[in-house]
Amino acid sequence: MNARNWRKHAAIVAGFVLSAFFLWLALRQVDGVSLSKAFATMNLLPVVFCSGALSVGILLRGIRWRVVAGFPKKEQHHFSRATNLGVLTNLIFPGRAGEFVRVITLAKLSNSSLPGPLASALIDRLVDVFILAACASILYWALPISALVGKWLTVFLIVGSVIAFLVVVYARSSGLVEVMISRLAKHWVQRWPLKPEVFLAELRNEFRRLLGSWLSVQLVVLATLILCTDYAAIAGLIQAFDLSLPVAAPLLLWVFLAAGSALPSAPGYVGVYQVAAVWSLSFYAVSAPTAVAIATVLQLTTLVVAIAMAGPCALGIFNRAVFQKNTV
Repeated sequence: MNARNWRKHAAIVAGFVLSAFFLWLALRQVDGVSLSKAFATMNLLPVVFCSGALSVGILLRGIRWRVVAGFPKKEQHHFSRATNLGVLTNLIFPGRAGEFVRVITLAKLSNSSLPGPLASALIDRLVDVFILAACASILYWALPISALVGKWLTVFLIVGSVIAFLVVVYARSSGLVEVMISRLAKHWVQRWPLKPEVFLAELRNEFRRLLGSWLSVQLVVLATLILCTDYAAIAGLIQAFDLSLPVAAPLLLWVFLAAGSALPSAPGYVGVYQVAAVWSLSFYAVSAPTAVAIATVLQLTTLVVAIAMAGPCALGIFNRAVFQKNTV
């Protein structure tokens, strides 16, 4: 087994171990009877509303990615199909494999070289990091946060601020910071079948184009709309369990879920979402069984939405691959 295959297998094992550990953390105070009672209190109609909000959020993510990449509107179907497949893959395979799938899918659908889709996908994810840091900052100063929640929000804020600073420096200046970021990027991009220097040149051009044009405003608007749809989806789930919580509760839960999804967890973020829900909703005295039920319903609803949105695309790509194989 070579070094690259060893790292892949190690990442998969680490993902399952992390998920098992987090699932144990979430369920150690939960028994089967209380969990069953929590699920029994769920109302179906808010869950349907949640699925609609999730669908709109996935659609908007595809639009945002196209804006980042600088493609015209007529190419939107390529970005939507790649985004749908990426979301579905993240829910089926460990290690956030969906990021790789969506980049490769877009490159094939748009007949473009790999550095462009990869650079735009990276920037697209950085926008999520900035929004997460901004929300963590708002919650940190607005709520009387407990020690545990405050510690996590502080980490989110620091990491987001550092990344934002490095991005601006990398895009607008040169020198030691640029060299440092280039070295880090080269190490990360080694797993992709492309030349690091070509990718770095494309990444820098994308940053400069976005920071120096009106597109940055459009990105802020799209990112805000995506945040609103995510908030609506989580608020709908909270309502489904007949909980009367402050307006900040769905945002706090979203921050923990978004941060937890960055971990190389097993398929569907099993365990990670459960412990994130238990920790964040404990601030509002929500019981652990109810928090686990909310996280689980969110995972299942997201999976159903992802299958519905990506299923036709996945089937079409599979049929095309079979056809090409038979005609060779």
